[in-house]
Amino acid sequence: MDRSNLEKMIISNIRKYRLEKNMTQEELAQKSNLQTGYIGGIESAKRFPKIDNLYQIANGLGIDIAYLVSEDANRKVYQVAEKITNIEKYVHDLLLDQNIPDSSRNQ
Repeated sequence: MDRSNLEKMIISNIRKYRLEKNMTQEELAQKSNLQTGYIGGIESAKRFPKIDNLYQIANGLGIDIAYLVSEDANRKVYQVAEKITNIEKYVHDLLLDQNIPDSSRNQ
């Protein structure tokens, strides 16, 4: 079956987030209250989830449904994570320059 670009992106995102969380299809199915074969059918593009099931899959993955359906949401997550990393490095370097002990190192 031919899938639209949006459907392909959603299917890809389901698989990507499942693998990022080191989950098997069976684990995702259990956490989503769906059948393992259903998850496998989605990931092989033989099936496509209805919105209610997509919501259950997002919950099973522990993410907001927006991450599955929006390329922009995914990009923003990575941009924010990169900015947080840069801020942490900046603060750490600033503390070192001022000879202020970094209390996070003592924990």
